[in-house]
Amino acid sequence: MSLPATYMLRLVIERVQEDGSRSAASFRVVAYPPPKGLQLRPAKFFSREQLVERLRAALPGFDENLLGTALDTQIVFAGEVQLNQAQLVALGVARGLCACWSSVEGSPC
Repeated sequence: MSLPATYMLRLVIERVQEDGSRSAASFRVVAYPPPKGLQLRPAKFFSREQLVERLRAALPGFDENLLGTALDTQIVFAGEVQLNQAQLVALGVARGLCACWSSVEGSPC
């Protein structure tokens, strides 16, 4: 049995506050560059708790302390990570993998 293919990607998590909005900030996860044959898209989370839950599902052992806490910071995390297709689906950033990875908990399928 072969190991799943992994991809070295830059993962960026942005805190998004709509201009003039008093509502809580949301978070956008972006992974790039897209691996050949895969389409990646930003994933949006409406709370820090939702984001952390998804990060822990995709990246076991993820330390939420790596996320910035300053309210005026737009980029809360940026770093290179090695992810496989199942992890990309679990993060919600992969397109076109649902038929192959629909058993992944939290899959957008």
